[in-house]
This record gives sequence, structure tokens and C-alpha cells, in this order.
Amino acid sequence: MSVPPRMDALLYALYGGTLETPPWQRFLDQLRDLLGGNYATLLLRPPNEHDPGVILNALVVSPEIYHAYNETYFALDPFVNLPDGEVVTVAEYVSSAEFEASEYYRNYIQPANVRHILGADLWDGNRLLARLRVTRPASRDDFGEREKQLCKSVLRHIKQAVEIYSRLRESESERAFYADTIDSLSVGVLTLDAEGRVIQGNPIGARLLEQHSVQSSLGQRLKFSDAREQQAFRELLAEVIDAHHHREAGCVRAFRISAAANAISGLSLLLRPLPLSDHGSEPSPAVAVFISDPMAPRQAPSDVLIALFGLTPAESKLAIRLVNGQSLDEASESLNISRNTAKSHLSSVFSKTGVARQTQLIQLILNSVVTLAGSPASDE
Repeated sequence: MSVPPRMDALLYALYGGTLETPPWQRFLDQLRDLLGGNYATLLLRPPNEHDPGVILNALVVSPEIYHAYNETYFALDPFVNLPDGEVVTVAEYVSSAEFEASEYYRNYIQPANVRHILGADLWDGNRLLARLRVTRPASRDDFGEREKQLCKSVLRHIKQAVEIYSRLRESESERAFYADTIDSLSVGVLTLDAEGRVIQGNPIGARLLEQHSVQSSLGQRLKFSDAREQQAFRELLAEVIDAHHHREAGCVRAFRISAAANAISGLSLLLRPLPLSDHGSEPSPAVAVFISDPMAPRQAPSDVLIALFGLTPAESKLAIRLVNGQSLDEASESLNISRNTAKSHLSSVFSKTGVARQTQLIQLILNSVVTLAGSPASDE
């Protein structure tokens, strides 16, 4: 049995909408037209006083109307909390007299040229997954049985598409979170395909490589200024790519780039094979390259040190400088305090952290969660 062309196009737009920004605009446009409406809206998260929610519209008359619903009229909307998966009209849910007398109708939807509403709510237990609304003006007839059945035929697809979209957004949020965490550690990351070409990378990785005269352009292989390092890296990368194809996740290789003229130290690189993708899209990630500068300053926000170890602001500033390789004399000079004051601060830091030597203090801080907290606040 073939699917009618307009329904096929509608479902294609629905599932394709999970990849759009903002999502489902084509779907809502097509659904509105199929149902003969003037507006189509999909609500994914209801607004409240702390959250504007997620409300998608096929047509927005003005930002003022959109914000008015979020800020005021959502709470006054009488056409809510419909039975799961049922398609009803507002006329079936609220009497005409009650609806037309409501503040919601008089001050919000009537000025937007709306009188008839077709709606459906999709629930997962007590959790609202989505709220679909399609409207018509008073100059047109109310929605009939044909429109209700057409709308009902796509509800299970909408529910599945919303769940897919939610999973995608959760994955994107997790990826962004872990990327921010990697950045806070001052670690560069590159992803290479099976040909050794750069697919993506973070700004820290690009900056570190550039400082050491290594080109890392997207879509290109890494290009070293030193021919011997180029050859050595190519051979090491070939081993890791081979491990990728053979699903050998334990194959980890280290590589060192010698110090450039404008750098204090060289770079440390770690290469790991990525899981072999189940789909054949190109380019497919094959190798992750982690890049670190051993001499790069470590990020240690003062407020986190204060919370973890009970340090004073002055003590935390001193500890940060010691972690970043300064001697006590250098730290006291940069903080514009006397050496005796610095020694007094350090003694207090030792007492509060339970360590007895500067090397132990550095190890304690670097092994704590401090470096995961992001860029340090200014302590000048």
C-alpha cells in the first residue's frame, strides 16, 4: 500500500526536523497547510516564571505575541492537559460561551485572528512530551472529522520524532560538557579520519600545534616543519589507524614534538583509535589525538581552592602561582608581598591541606577537581 505523496512529504519533514535548527519548521508549515490552518505550534517544554520553555511555531506574527504567551497567557490557556494521544477541538473541550469570555481568548488569540483550535497532547506517564496545536480564524469553519483523523495519524510519528530529538540534544549537551572539561584542562584534541585528515579539533589543539609550526587545517593531514618528525608521526599514525580497523581499542601511542623557537617546551601527543562506525558515512572518525604542553599554566580558580581547602583569597593566589611553577620568591614578587608574608601564607596552606612540602601541595591540587572548574578568575 503506497503512502499518499503529501503524507509522505509530511513524515519526511517530521523526521528531518530533528536535524533542523530550529526544529520542525517545514513540518509545521506543511501540517498547517494540510489541515487548512493559519498557525501550527509544537510545544516541547511548557514555559514558567523561570524558563521560557520551548515553543515552535510555523508562523510568528510578532515577537510581542510570542513573548506574551510565554510570560502571561500560557497560564490562562484553558485548552491544556488533553487526554494522551487524543485529537480534540477547543469547542469539544470548552463551551463557546466560556471560551469566548476568557481573558485568554479576548486579549490573546482573538487579536491574532484565531477562533478554532485543533489540539493533541502526547504524554510519557506524567511527563508532557509535546503539545500540538493548529488554529483557524473565525472566518472559517471549525476543524472536522477529516482533519482530526489526519492529525491523529501522525501523532505516534510525532512522539517518536520528539524522543529521537531529545536523545540527540542530550548527546550534544554531553559532548559540549566534555569538550568544555577538556578545554579547562588545557588539553588540545583533534579527530582524524582513516586517511589521517583532520575532521575536527578544539581551539587549544590548533593553537598549541601552530606554536610548534604544525599545520592542522580541517580536511588536511597534519604537516610538520621537521621532516623526521613528519615521518615518525606518519608511521605511528598508521599503527593506530590499523588498530582502528581491527577494533583494537587498547592501542595507545605517544609522540613528542620538539620545542619550537618561540616555545619553552615541546608538545606531548597521545594517539588512540576510535570505535569503528557502524555506518559508512564519510569522513568517519578513526583516531583521537590529545595534545598537551607540559609547561602550560594550570587552571585553578581561587574560589574553588577556597571552597575545597578553606584557604583565604591571599593563600589561594599564592597556591595558584606555586602550582604554575613559580618559586616562593617569584610568587611573593608577583603578588607584591614580602617573602615573610608569603612564607606565613604557605605555612597556613600546609596546615589546612595537611601536606608538609611544596611538591605535595602541587600534587594535591593538580589531582583534585580544581583543574576541572574552568578558567581562573583574575587575582590581580
